[in-house]
Amino acid sequence: MKKKKKLRGMTLVEIIIAIAVFAMVSLILVMLGTAVGRQRQSSYRVNRKVAVQGPIAEAQNDNNALLLDDEYEIVVSKKGAAETAVTVKGKLYSAQGYIIDEDGNQVADPNAEKANLKFIEIQKPTT
Repeated sequence: MKKKKKLRGMTLVEIIIAIAVFAMVSLILVMLGTAVGRQRQSSYRVNRKVAVQGPIAEAQNDNNALLLDDEYEIVVSKKGAAETAVTVKGKLYSAQGYIIDEDGNQVADPNAEKANLKFIEIQKPTT
């Protein structure tokens, strides 16, 4: 008579425990992925804001900014609604270095190292 080999395998309890362990590990990985995604998105927003506002802030803090126009105006209105227009007045500066010409006027320095970044110092809109 042949002996029957006893088949060994996983019991139902072992399979349920393995599935539960895999589910917990998966949940932890998903939570970590979500947290990393939020952190990446937040740092992207901050970096984008710094990239846009950094040079302007640096230029505004630079005492060597060249005043281009002290009565600069920007009119902002909705398309087709000129009656609701808001006028913003301010001073237009350039962050490019300047030199004093022979007449004593400030003129842009063609050999300056800075880029020609312009910014506006505005007053609160009146209308």
